[in-house]
Amino acid sequence: MKEKVKMKVLKAKTSHQDKEVFRISELTTIKNSKPLKELLNGEELINPIEVILHLKSSKLRYGSMGIPYVEKRYSVKKGSQRVVAAQRLGYTHIEGVIVND
Repeated sequence: MKEKVKMKVLKAKTSHQDKEVFRISELTTIKNSKPLKELLNGEELINPIEVILHLKSSKLRYGSMGIPYVEKRYSVKKGSQRVVAAQRLGYTHIEGVIVND
């Protein structure tokens, strides 16, 4: 029997008509991005993150050293530090908007 995972969403204070909730594990962020200190210190998330939607290839691709590359559906255009902070705080989801590349 599958165990239900509780969804913990970091919500943005600013409203936006196209705002939606993204699973943090499905987001590609900037590597080695430091978490946003303000969020770690208990401040609210003001603006939703900005996300780019990618079309996933059906063909297997390889990255450096011949390691299979795992494509993610979304990448963070603006807000990688917010995503890292949300992960550290135990959030599973974060609010964002899809933007053009």
